[in-house]
Amino acid sequence: MPGIKFGDLADRFIGALELAGATVLVVSGVQARPLVLSVVMDGKTYRLEVYLWAVTFGGKGRGRPRERRIQLTGVEQFTLKAGVRTILGGWSDETGVFAFWDVRRHLGFSAGSPSLQLSLDTLERASTVGMATEVRSVREGQEIAVAVQPDYLLWYLQEYERLYDCSGEVSDAATLVEGTPEDERAFIDSGTTDAAQSRRHQVVSVVRNFREARFRPLVLRAYGYRCCLTGVALRLVDAAHVVPVSEPTSTDEPRNGVALNPLLHRAYDCGLLGLLPGGRTALNSRLLTRLRKARLDAGLDFLRQMIPTAMTMPGSPELRPPDEYLLRGLKARGWSDTDISRAS
Repeated sequence: MPGIKFGDLADRFIGALELAGATVLVVSGVQARPLVLSVVMDGKTYRLEVYLWAVTFGGKGRGRPRERRIQLTGVEQFTLKAGVRTILGGWSDETGVFAFWDVRRHLGFSAGSPSLQLSLDTLERASTVGMATEVRSVREGQEIAVAVQPDYLLWYLQEYERLYDCSGEVSDAATLVEGTPEDERAFIDSGTTDAAQSRRHQVVSVVRNFREARFRPLVLRAYGYRCCLTGVALRLVDAAHVVPVSEPTSTDEPRNGVALNPLLHRAYDCGLLGLLPGGRTALNSRLLTRLRKARLDAGLDFLRQMIPTAMTMPGSPELRPPDEYLLRGLKARGWSDTDISRAS
């Protein structure tokens, strides 16, 4: 398994963050570790120091054909800094996923090409499910490795400390991705101590956040990373919920989402833009009248030029928002039956 230049690893890491919706400023280290980034996501700014290597085959002669590893070459030690998230991991070309370890356990390591291991099974599971965890017994106790698809890199950066703090309870995390509330309850209750149950409750919380994180990449992939109205890509596309998350009946399934550029996303959420049954579009005439009276209708012609008469839907019917969802989305955004009738 060939090595990968650090510059290529850095580009892959940055590209995954940008495709997931983050704004990334490269501070330093594009060609040498660490890669130092300023990342804006969900309205928050994070400073990252990123150490990456290629994930390669495990050591020879160990009888472990499915073991994989990163070798910590070119680095003497890791240092934790206040206000900085230090990321330790690698990229697997073999499976198309990132793998990460808890840098807090590796602030000091012996010379002689030290390495960190995980199983190919974990990498393959992450390539299918989106994420997977592995708990390994090592000389110092337990080592936790986390593998994630590039689509969910933002989720890892937000949740990795909580994952590692769950200790051995995190080993079953991937089994909960498609789990029901009953499955989650059974998982928590199976903890043998109060402390174990508390850690398992945290695992459930992290996995729930993972389910929410799946919404954006699934929706954008369904629409080819293009706005369904303008066709714009340029990494300037949001995944908008059809039935808003504020509604109890809202879900994170792909068909409850549409891809919109940020301006039209805002117009949709405030009720100015309507996505009607059949994928037709309209502006809310009642709201436009109020805006005109308040002299806030500047730019209306520009907005109208952006909006075609119909959405461009995904090719797969199961990914298209049902008319029922579109109607519920309109009413949740303040469209009355009369508004909908006029627009139709």
